[in-house]
Amino acid sequence: MAKTNRHRWRLRWLVLVALLVLTGASVAVAQETELGGKIQTGGQITISADETVDGDLYASGGRIVIEGTVDGDLIAAAGQVTISGQVSGDLMASGGAVEISGEVGGDARVASGQSTVSGSIGEDLIIAAGQTTVSESGEVGEDLVFGSGRMTMNGTVGGDVLGATGNYDRQGTVQGTENVTIREAEAPTTADRILDAVQRLIGLLLVAALFLWLAPRYLEEPTRMLKQRPWASLGVGFVGLIAFGVAIFLVIVVAVLLGIGMALVGLSDLVGAIVFTALAAIVLLAFVFFLMTVFGAPAWVGMALGSVAVSLDSAARRWAALIIGLIIVVALTSIPVVGGWLGLLVACFGLGAGILAFRPRRTTTTTVEPTPVSPSSV
Repeated sequence: MAKTNRHRWRLRWLVLVALLVLTGASVAVAQETELGGKIQTGGQITISADETVDGDLYASGGRIVIEGTVDGDLIAAAGQVTISGQVSGDLMASGGAVEISGEVGGDARVASGQSTVSGSIGEDLIIAAGQTTVSESGEVGEDLVFGSGRMTMNGTVGGDVLGATGNYDRQGTVQGTENVTIREAEAPTTADRILDAVQRLIGLLLVAALFLWLAPRYLEEPTRMLKQRPWASLGVGFVGLIAFGVAIFLVIVVAVLLGIGMALVGLSDLVGAIVFTALAAIVLLAFVFFLMTVFGAPAWVGMALGSVAVSLDSAARRWAALIIGLIIVVALTSIPVVGGWLGLLVACFGLGAGILAFRPRRTTTTTVEPTPVSPSSV
């Protein structure tokens, strides 16, 4: 029976991989034929200075360099996006660093860690970045809307400026109105820290008490696993944090490939259903991950710590262990500087214990051979 189940799982995985390969192959073929190269992916994508892309371009990779002309819209996602050429339509760019030294004819919407605009934007520039610089040669034809940790505006804006930042340095020209909110970060006081810790403790106690009352197994099983296998819980929890990001990425990739594949074979009505299913899967994964790391992990780790002082052999003692443990967890994770790292450890320990406690367990069947009967015993 166990061998049959393993064969079934292997077959399912092979079918899934085959579907992904076929869908990816159809997308690659469409890229070269029906879509005319509109979609480009790779380690580095370069549109050279003597090259012109007719129509829109959708690019994703490690680095994207546009030195030539995109005669349409450009949607780019990469670690680094550099535009020194010309985009006749709108620009949507996201990446670790985005640099626009060329010309964008329409609107530009940018999200990045660091953004630099030394070229010209024909219409609006909407930008969200950790650090944004519009240099002296930078021009925005219409409005500039931004949200940035640090904003340096030394260029020219033909319309209004609206934004929020922690540091605003403007030596450029704004022809319209200017409405910039400067957020001043204030260090929390001791009273603020104590109030925040009390609020977190109350929230954790309410959720944990609800589970201990209605579904005690979901609180006790991970606690038992954490006490029996603490280091395994830590390792599995760390892997689980990484696996969550990978799972979200895979859901998005599979949804995009299936959506394009369905559209190519004439089943475009199913694209909406695929997108909805992918969004629902992402929301479900995020909810489960949030529940396990924000509420479950502190409760499981807290109850394990509390059980050191109070045994868990009765309902009253379990309540006492839970309260004592949560007080310890909240107090430790509220310590300045090191509290964040301790909170990460709590999340890893608790997440790993939850995964180990509720993972699917294999059921194996043992075949008992009949005992031969000797002729003399008959």
